[in-house]
Amino acid sequence: MPLMILPSKLGPHILLNAGLTLSDLKGSPLCVNGMKLLIYAYDLGGIPLTQSMANFNRKCVEWAAEEFRWPGYEPADLYAVTKVLNEPDFPPLFGLHSMFLNARLIRHFKGKAVLTKAGMAVLREHGRLQALLFDRAFFDSDPYGGDPRVVEAGLWDVRHILTVVSNRLGDWVSLSDLTEWSVAVDAFPTTGPLGAKHNATLYVALNAVRPLSWLGLVEVVNGQDGDLGGRHLRKTPLFDKFVHLASLQVGSASVH
Repeated sequence: MPLMILPSKLGPHILLNAGLTLSDLKGSPLCVNGMKLLIYAYDLGGIPLTQSMANFNRKCVEWAAEEFRWPGYEPADLYAVTKVLNEPDFPPLFGLHSMFLNARLIRHFKGKAVLTKAGMAVLREHGRLQALLFDRAFFDSDPYGGDPRVVEAGLWDVRHILTVVSNRLGDWVSLSDLTEWSVAVDAFPTTGPLGAKHNATLYVALNAVRPLSWLGLVEVVNGQDGDLGGRHLRKTPLFDKFVHLASLQVGSASVH
């Protein structure tokens, strides 16, 4: 397995192995299916867009529903909700479209989504695509736009969350415990019938666990009766192959 360690755009102390191969990354639905989508766009000379919303056209959505086989979004699951699939009906495809635009791997041109030079450069380079999508998934998930005050408040610190996953998720832990370890629960609003802990748990589930799961870095099993906090998760072997966390130097001491 080749090593090509790159610093993440999320911070210099987060290092990513962009030298991984398709075999290494077969557990990452974001990378595997993202590459399928790039190749699809390349082979077509661009994916036609809808005139109203500039989404991928229905033919692409139907192709992706069958081709991706995304866990939790199998064709039967998608068509159980609606008989006619549009891009927003398939959240992983909708997310990939946004990530590709924001990473400038594609652009909209004359009614089509076409590959840019950057998109052409990562074709069949799965490790490089995984690294790009890692950064993009967390940038796009952060509802606070990287505001440093949010980090200071303990609401959103990607490096800290990754450190928790690295050190504590070698075996199954509950989402409730992960939330307690990852964010300052008391800093979350108490609005709603379930209070701050529920709001914090939902926040971690959407903004940390979902991108980590889509990247193949954690696996998740649902709790009983749909209990959000009762979900359990653990890191996959891919996490330690792909993510490397450098020590933070504080004065003469190092913090791991």
